[in-house]
Amino acid sequence: MNNITRDQIEFLVELQQMETAAAKVQSQLDELPEKLKQIESGLKEIEEAINIDKENLAELKKAYRAFDAEIQVNQGRIKKREEQLHAATTNKEYQAILKEISEIKKASSRIEDETLACLDNIDAAETAIREKEEAYEAEAVEVSEKKSVFEAAAETERRSLNEVLAQRDEISSKIDSELMKQYEVIKSYSRGIGIVQVIDSICLGCHMNIPPQMYNELHRENEMKTCPHCHRMLYVIK
Repeated sequence: MNNITRDQIEFLVELQQMETAAAKVQSQLDELPEKLKQIESGLKEIEEAINIDKENLAELKKAYRAFDAEIQVNQGRIKKREEQLHAATTNKEYQAILKEISEIKKASSRIEDETLACLDNIDAAETAIREKEEAYEAEAVEVSEKKSVFEAAAETERRSLNEVLAQRDEISSKIDSELMKQYEVIKSYSRGIGIVQVIDSICLGCHMNIPPQMYNELHRENEMKTCPHCHRMLYVIK
């Protein structure tokens, strides 16, 4: 590469540091929606459970109304049969009506048992819904508090990101345009890292050894070198 000054190398290193910091902050901001989704997942589960319980409660109440209606019908049938009993003219007819009344009462007794069981289930369902709604309210308060913490942290990170980006732009303006183009090209195929440090002849970008002569030339700080393995720009700290 072309001859450069130490200042240009320092600007590139500082630029890389700014961009790495900005990428880290941006990554944290990108994770915010998923974090919010996770803390709201418990709330959603309770809400879904409440909806299921309410649907079951509606079915129980529907069954209760059906049982009650059937009991009312049977009571009407018994009353009618009792009236027919008084009008019976033969013993056979009398006994037949008595038998039918007995069967209707037995059926009504079974329905009443089912109705009582249904009422117990309704009470249990209503209690479960109340408990879940209380749990939902408590969870909602906790979720709101967590969201506030996350969003406050995110706002701080956004301000930090804006500051870093402003510093990055300021540093970029000090770098030679051709050198900046080379840096951007290298960065585009090197996972966002365009320049890396070399320590004891080892490139910290790919952790491979660079040639001894190149390592010596790097210490002159008058020419930009690139790693023969990962092709990132290289620099040393004396």
